[in-house]
Amino acid sequence: MRIKLIAFIVILLLTPAHAGLWEKITTMGVKTVTPTSEYLIETPGWNVRVYEWTPADNPNTRCLFAAGSQKGGVACYSIND
Repeated sequence: MRIKLIAFIVILLLTPAHAGLWEKITTMGVKTVTPTSEYLIETPGWNVRVYEWTPADNPNTRCLFAAGSQKGGVACYSIND
């Protein structure tokens, strides 16, 4: 009986309908923060998306995350300078 239960759970987890299940389990209880600003930068052939936010533990800092078709990166800077 135990082997059948384990096999059922494995099959259930491998189905495409549960592709995001592992992410939901591992991030359960983690607070989701909405960016303060998000926008696209028009560049030929790159589809660059930018997200800006202020870190919860440092309100004097502004961070940006830029993600493109090929690369992405994060930069933070002080807003008091």
